[in-house]
Order: sequence, then C-alpha cells, then structure tokens
Amino acid sequence: MFRASSGTLLGGSIEDWTTLRELTEHSILQNNLETAEFQAELLSSLCGAMRDDHRARLDSAYLYGYVLYLRGKYTQAALAVRTHRDESFGCCYVLARCALQLDEERCSETLRSLVAHADRMALNGSGAVSEALCGMPDEATLHAVLGHLYHKLERFEESSVSHARALALNPYLWESLRALCDMRAGFSVGKLYRKRRDPPPTGHHIKLRRGLVGKPHTPFKVPGTDAKKKQANGQQLQQPFVRNRSIPTSSLLKSTGMASAAPTATPTNAFSRPRLLTTPPSKFMNTDKSVTPEHLGAPSTFGGPNLNFQLDGIFFALAKSYKSACKYDCYKAIRILNEELPKDVLETMPFVLANLGKLHFEVVNYEMARKYFTTLRDIQPARLTDMEIFSTLLWHLHDQVGLSNLCHELLDIDRLAPETWCCIGNLFSLNKDHEESIKAFQRATQLNSKFTYAYTLQGHEYASNDAFDTAKTCYRKALATNSQHYNAYYGLGMCCLKLGQYEECLLHFEKARSINPVNVILICCCGVALEKLNHQEKALQYYELACELQPMSSLSLFKKAQLLLAMGKYNSALENFEKLVSLAPDEATVHFLLGQLYQIVGRKQEAVKELTIAMNLDPKGNQLIKSALEKCHQQD
Repeated sequence: MFRASSGTLLGGSIEDWTTLRELTEHSILQNNLETAEFQAELLSSLCGAMRDDHRARLDSAYLYGYVLYLRGKYTQAALAVRTHRDESFGCCYVLARCALQLDEERCSETLRSLVAHADRMALNGSGAVSEALCGMPDEATLHAVLGHLYHKLERFEESSVSHARALALNPYLWESLRALCDMRAGFSVGKLYRKRRDPPPTGHHIKLRRGLVGKPHTPFKVPGTDAKKKQANGQQLQQPFVRNRSIPTSSLLKSTGMASAAPTATPTNAFSRPRLLTTPPSKFMNTDKSVTPEHLGAPSTFGGPNLNFQLDGIFFALAKSYKSACKYDCYKAIRILNEELPKDVLETMPFVLANLGKLHFEVVNYEMARKYFTTLRDIQPARLTDMEIFSTLLWHLHDQVGLSNLCHELLDIDRLAPETWCCIGNLFSLNKDHEESIKAFQRATQLNSKFTYAYTLQGHEYASNDAFDTAKTCYRKALATNSQHYNAYYGLGMCCLKLGQYEECLLHFEKARSINPVNVILICCCGVALEKLNHQEKALQYYELACELQPMSSLSLFKKAQLLLAMGKYNSALENFEKLVSLAPDEATVHFLLGQLYQIVGRKQEAVKELTIAMNLDPKGNQLIKSALEKCHQQD
C-alpha cells in the first residue's frame, strides 16, 4: 500500500513529513499502536528542521499525544500536547481526554482552552473539523467532552447544557444521554427520537445525516452557561440506581427495634424479608427537581402500539427506560424494556440484561434478578461490570455456593479489579467473617478510590459489628465520591438511630428519600425516626404513604398497624393486622400482636387461636406467648 521512499532524508522535507504522517494515521487506524507511537516520535523529530511550517508542528504534536492517549499513557500524552492547547484544537482535545483520566486540576486548566475553541468553532462553523486528522472530534463530541469536564469539576448545570448541545447535534451519542439522565435533567426523550418515515441507514458504517450537524431538531431549551449554578439531583444508576446493597426488611426491623416498639413484648423473630413490591402510582414518581435543560411540555407519542423496531425506536425505548430508572421508577423502566424492544435486543444485549437485573434487584424481586444476571454471564462470561451487584444479590439469597463460584471466576478474570474484591467481601460477610470482609472491601477502595459501592459495603460491615463511628466515616467517603448514593445516607441514618441521635437520623433518612422518593423502606425509616421523636401522627402519615405506594408491602403495613395499636386506635389496627396476616402468614410477630389485639377488644377465642399459632411458629418466644395466653385465660 505504501511505497518506500528513495534517497535520503535531507533535514526533513515536507514530502517526507507528509508521507510519515499518512503512515502514522494508517497505523492508528489499523490499531498498530506501538508502530504508531514510534512513527509519531519520528514525525515530531522531523519537524525540528521545518521551522517555518507551524501547522506541521501542531499536527505532529497532536498525533503523538493522541497515540500516547490511546496507549493509556495519559500523563505523558498530556505533557506532549499541553504547550499547544491554545493554538491547536486537536491538542486541546487530547489534553481534555487525558485530564478526565487524571485529576481535577488538569480538568480546570484544560476547560478554559476547550471552551475558547468551542466558541471559535461556533463562530466560524465546524467545516474545519471535517478536514482534520484521524481521531479529531466532531462538534457533538466536543460538547460531550466539555460536559464531562464540567461534571468532574462539579459544575452540574453547565455539564447538562453541554451534553444537551451534544445530543442536539447527535441524538445517538449515548454517553451524553446517560449523563443527562444521571443528573435528572429535564428533557423530552420523545422529541429527541421522533419517529421517522424513512428506514434507518444500513451497512457497516452509519453516516449521520447533515441535518444532525447543520440545523438540528432539538428537544432542549438550552440556557446560557452563565445561568445560576446548582447541583443536579442525581448521578449515575454505575451503576445508577443500584450501586449499593439493598435494605433487607429483617435487618431494618432488627436494628431499629421495630418489634420492641409495640406496647407489649413480642417474640424474637420479626419479618425476614419484604414481599415482592407492586407497581407504585405514577403520581408519586415526579417528585424530583430537574436542572437545566428545562422541560419542554409533554413527551412525544412516539412509542405507540404501531412502533416499528427501527433505529430510533430502539434508542427511544432504551433512553426512556434508563431515564425512568434514574428516577427510581423501576416498574416503568422494566415495562418499557419488555414491551418496546425487539426480542433479540431484549434477550441478548448485555446492557439490557444488566439493567433488568439491577431493576429487579432494586424492587427486591431477587429470583428474577438472578435470572437476568445469569443470562448476562452466559453471554459475557468475562464481564466485571455490575458483578458487585450480582454478588450482593447472591448475598441476599444466601447462595454460598453461587457466590463462592463467582469469586473464583472473577479472580481468574482479574484479581486486581475492585468488583472482584467486592464479591470476595460479600462472601466473607455471608460466612459471618466480618473482619476479612472489611479487608476485602478496603482492598477494593485501594484499587479504585472512587468506587462508591465498596465504601458503602464496608460501612455496612462496620455497622454490623457496632463500630458506628467507623461506619459513618465509610458512608461519608461513599458520599464524597457520589453525593446521590442514597444507601450511604440510609447507613448514616441507621447508625444515628442506634446511637439515639434521632433528629440527625431523620435528616439522613429524609435526604435518602429525596433521592429515591418511592422506596418504602426509606419512608418507613422516616416514620420510625418520627416515632422516636414522639411525632406519632406525622409518622402515621409516612406509613400510610408507604402503603399507598406499595399496597402489598408487608413492612409498611406492619409499621402502620403497630403504630395504630400503640396509639390506641384498635379498630383501625385490627383491620390492618387482619390484612397483614394474609400477606405474612408465617410471621409469629403478626399473629402475636393480632392475638393481643383480639384480647383487648374482647374477642378471646380468636385471641387464643392467634397466640397458639404464634407459639407454633416461634418456639423461642414460647415464654412470652404462654404469659399472654395465661392472661387471656385469667380474664375468662
């Protein structure tokens, strides 16, 4: 393909330089990166004798930095292009990509130059980009990188504006769409992927239409970058929406003293796990605040019954589902994926399988979650992403064999991955070896200091050992890496609850609920804190809200009935306990409290029956139940 040049290099002529540049670009395109780095070094050296050709020096610096970036040599690449960042758009772009992999100081330094290049591009048009060297970004990619830089510097409103502009130019730029969803920005997915009459382009290369760059149809109303800054309400679902261990009902009841909150003593065992949740009403979903870009009315009716599974339809369904998941509208997200995706995409796309697994995990549908994660591992046996969630799922299912096998497989894949050590930590935790579990989670954070999930799991382990101060430190580290990690706020709240710091406890639970407003566990936690502060009527309102959100939630119904009993509202309490018996027929606590309630209202025969059932279900609580039965007979 390339003819060897004849003669010698006389100080580096422009012809030699042009030939070598083409060779370097070809090596990059062929992924011969070692060769490309060697050629780029030579290319930069040849520029020494070409003092009058400033363009050649800038292009050489860009190609050299770009190759170093592709090889993962981020610091070296940044140094290679740093001095040219104001003159060369390509060099500034490479520096920005490197800065995202390095530190905030480099991001701040690069941002000013990249914004200046973006302004010049907007003023002069983006035609120059089309004539650029290989790897040079288009305008949409430029705004996406700006969005990432702003986000890393915690300038969330400007980040949302940049990602909105990127999507307006290229609606298929998934990383920008995902970033907007993670920040809970208000935008219409329906307008972004409006149904088109023409079929999508086919072939190996999908060429974006000129209209995407020239005059886009934008679903955003993009404000200026000088708008008032405010932090976005949400970040990622890295695992977005489930980057943390779910909150089992058993631990909640045990740790908050829910059973002991009754007017009389209860048997030792309380609820072990909440039942499968039901779909919450949609009116409770839109409680989160949005950041710019602003809402622009109702979404398009694109996803109708006659939806064709074309490219826009698939992107529309995936985007709509992910946006719902980021707002913790899990049932809606699941329904969209199941109903609006082609069968092949639904059953074989790893992203879809992983998200279905995490969504079912979030709503405590553990068996269905295991099904999707198992299918995911069959398709991608070497996958590490989301395996920390799968390991926590196996922890909840008490699947020691499955969790042990997963640990061995992940160790074979990559023993230096934080996901691997989270899995190992969960295995030690399941075996009640809390000390080794903590060491494993610490190892995960050493491998990745930004791994929010590992800090939270570490906090859970310290809390289980009653080391509440250390647990709080771990939860705060988790929040330092992701301020929207609601389970870290839950962990802080539980620590404060056990320490008797009820006002602070309520603040943490309310913060967690502001992030995930439809989680009945968090709503019940707020109710427990209010009970501790003697605000019974307010606590009752929270329990009623939880029951309205998920009528089949045994936890919320139990807390509501228990509080009504404590408040002396026996008729209402009786009605709720009788519903609860049908939801949790094997819970001794429910039968015991119902028996006591029957005794209070004078229904002695039903009281004896319920207390007898409680005694059969909980032999350890026999003495308490026998005492209650004796009192019942004494009244006779």
